[in-house]
Amino acid sequence: MFQLERLDKILTFVNEHKKANTAELSEIFDVSPVTIRRDIEKLSADGLLIKTHGGAMASESTNLHDIPFASRLVQNLSAKKAIAKAAAALIRDGDTIILDSGSTTLEIARNITQQQITVVTNDIRIAIELFSKPNITVRVPGGTLQDTVYVLIDGNTNRYFSMLHVNKTFLSCDAVDSAFGVSNRSYDQGLIKQRLIAAADEVILTADSSKFNKKAFSSICGLDEINTLVTNRIPADIQQECSRHGVHVINTDTPEDGDAKALEDMTSP
Repeated sequence: MFQLERLDKILTFVNEHKKANTAELSEIFDVSPVTIRRDIEKLSADGLLIKTHGGAMASESTNLHDIPFASRLVQNLSAKKAIAKAAAALIRDGDTIILDSGSTTLEIARNITQQQITVVTNDIRIAIELFSKPNITVRVPGGTLQDTVYVLIDGNTNRYFSMLHVNKTFLSCDAVDSAFGVSNRSYDQGLIKQRLIAAADEVILTADSSKFNKKAFSSICGLDEINTLVTNRIPADIQQECSRHGVHVINTDTPEDGDAKALEDMTSP
């Protein structure tokens, strides 16, 4: 097992059990206690868990592992709706696209009106949203379904996406940093996202303003691998880095959640 994979699994275990000691982690992952202590120190230094005497405990305030879909769905909803509408407008008739898993990409699916579109996704919610639309052909890879987030992920999923070529990938993420680039809470999902990027002629990143100037556990790519960023509000350092790499930025400048009237005015025909 590679170190990054072990770190991801340790973080998962600690978050699920709230705490763990070095001896049990050493036995579970079949490595020495010294190795486990080093892993804990790294995760603690990154703010992903709290190092304790003889082990570690979950850091509730900085839990960077998967958030249940139902929770993500309502976070920054007005911004996500505006971002999704702008992103969906980039689709052209006849396109074959990948929709990454996520609440914003689900909103993109709801905004697709173009004709003869093929959508590939490993997000079950997106597939269900699209399957009855006559203008869209839906393709879903094999894989193991992750509960609470409704995403198919395993080696089969990875291999499937590595064999594809599409016009556009609509990518989601958990964090964007001007130096660290685009990152995600889950190591396994991060690997899949790298395949989604490699498959596409054009990569369109969708990220609301809450994702900026943050780093998550697993690196996905640098901003130089993104063609277009669709967001509601962008800090100056991210804008500068995008300009340096020729990334086209679409800024919807959405009002904060709760300003329903302003949102209605902005999204009405």
